[in-house]
Amino acid sequence: MPDPWDDNDYVDPEMAKAMTHPLRNQILAELNKEVMSPSKFSRRHELALPTVSYHFRVLEKAKCVELVCERPNRGSVEHFYRATKKALFDGKAWEDLPESVRSTVTGRILSDFLGVAAEAMLEETFDSRKTRHASWQRIHLDEKGWQDASKIIHRATLEVMKTTSAAKGRLIRSGEKGLMATWALLLFESPFPETDEEPEAV
Repeated sequence: MPDPWDDNDYVDPEMAKAMTHPLRNQILAELNKEVMSPSKFSRRHELALPTVSYHFRVLEKAKCVELVCERPNRGSVEHFYRATKKALFDGKAWEDLPESVRSTVTGRILSDFLGVAAEAMLEETFDSRKTRHASWQRIHLDEKGWQDASKIIHRATLEVMKTTSAAKGRLIRSGEKGLMATWALLLFESPFPETDEEPEAV
């Protein structure tokens, strides 16, 4: 049975190598939101087009993005790309990234998530379903507890991804529109609180 992490989003060695540059992380994050050309990206961020185009080509070679259309523009051809993967890192692929790049990826993940959550609150969809889930708690662990919690998060992520793939197949067969949902699982080390009181779950 193939590893479900190889399905769509998980990082293989080639992708991990491509994602060692912070700008490529930013490009991939934005292409997961919209189709874009290197020219548009360079204008948006006031970057040199040759530099941006190079990073687009690296991502295309790593099969992280794909060309979707070409459009004539002032005597040249503008190439538009979409993301084919999201940067989900695990294990050695994550460990092999430079610390500066890991920080960039983490910052992008949190920024994107907070933006999606804020949008759901503004559009009043966040609490539209009684079965919606939102909780967090700061917990005191030993090393084994950390490893066990990490494995639980890993398994839960795998199950959600399998559920997503199954739902996609049902939607294709039925022709239904379905609904958009956002899920997030976070596990990170926190500083000790200034008091000895256990934080309450929210």
